[in-house]
Amino acid sequence: MQVFDCVLFDTEFTAWQGSKQRNWSLDWEHRELIQIAAIHLRITANQAEIVSSFNELIKPSINVRLSDYISDLTGIEQQLVDDMGVDFESALHQFHQFCSQGQLAALSWGNDAKVLLENCQLYGLEMPVFANGFHNLQRFAQQMQLTGCDLASGELASANGIALTGHLHNALFDVRSLGLTLSHWLKEGHINLAQLLSICKK
Repeated sequence: MQVFDCVLFDTEFTAWQGSKQRNWSLDWEHRELIQIAAIHLRITANQAEIVSSFNELIKPSINVRLSDYISDLTGIEQQLVDDMGVDFESALHQFHQFCSQGQLAALSWGNDAKVLLENCQLYGLEMPVFANGFHNLQRFAQQMQLTGCDLASGELASANGIALTGHLHNALFDVRSLGLTLSHWLKEGHINLAQLLSICKK
């Protein structure tokens, strides 16, 4: 039986009312990460099993106070970041370890890898090596015209009839939504293991 291990991950970062529309273009606006969440998946022909999960809060260093906008969107409050958050370098190191020192392919719903790289550049850090690369699962879903392919990752579970409780736009909820949906697509035969393997080789 063929088995494919990979990591699904999601990120949340500082934002303000209108910042997405402005593409964070104001001098003081930066997409500083405040959360990285991930699940290690073991995928077989007809299911995706969660092996372990990762969830790290991050203290932003430039705009240290979270906006009400991003707290309302993600459910991440200032006190939680102050009490539980680590610096970005530590979070990135731990995420790299979670990806088996970068040996597992890292898939996201969109180009979350770009935000990781932005933060490395912002803080003057070198991006660790992810030997099997970063891959955009949403692009694949759009090509396959899968249910919910144009929605946010946290909306996928509901769109595919999967019950899931939590806070939409929180990275851990969103990545769990993505993982459960991926398993659903496999079980229902909407996608297969060979197709998933092919996108990780591009």
